Amino acid sequence: MSVPLPKILQTYVNAANAGDAATGSSCFSESATVLDEGETLKGRKAIREWMQNTKKKYNHHTEPLDFRENDGEAIMTAELTGTFPGSPITLEYYFKLKDNLINDLRVIQP
Repeated sequence: MSVPLPKILQTYVNAANAGDAATGSSCFSESATVLDEGETLKGRKAIREWMQNTKKKYNHHTEPLDFRENDGEAIMTAELTGTFPGSPITLEYYFKLKDNLINDLRVIQP
């Protein structure tokens, strides 16, 4: 089952799954922030490095399961599979968009 996502989020998911950090990081604003695994990253360059390092470390694949919008946030629930203990896991991605780019992303395991 395919979950319809806003175009910028679909581009981000496709790029992340393909290991294309250049395209994936271009989905973020220059001043964007990402919170993942307790670490906060700031700026497109740091986000690109995070995408490269995470793909290398976990060789993960993201499969969106649900999408909803709530109080200005775009929330994607996804199954993440990869080379990490406990795979697969379900994560929630909380996006804030600005000017059709991702301005903030928090990745949380519910």
